[in-house]
Amino acid sequence: MSFHSHLGGPGAIRFSRSCPTCGRRIRLQAQQLGRQVACPHCLAEFQASLQDDDQSVAIPGPSNPKTRDLMERVDSVLEQVALEQAALRATYTPVNSSY
Repeated sequence: MSFHSHLGGPGAIRFSRSCPTCGRRIRLQAQQLGRQVACPHCLAEFQASLQDDDQSVAIPGPSNPKTRDLMERVDSVLEQVALEQAALRATYTPVNSSY
């Protein structure tokens, strides 16, 4: 498990791990542990856990409140972009461009 963790607010720990289906990195929050989650890339569902293939440990992130706030906003934007990209991929229809 290769975690890139940081504190995202009072008591909110966020981390990333590999999707067991497609292998891409996804971001999870501690409150999602033990719950079914869906990969925003391939939409595969799996139970969120601290274990990843390489079984590393989570590393606490910045403790400065301004840094935490900024990181929380960055995570929020990245999560929104990932969801929008997954939605676009799900509705994408190739166009035949032969003229």
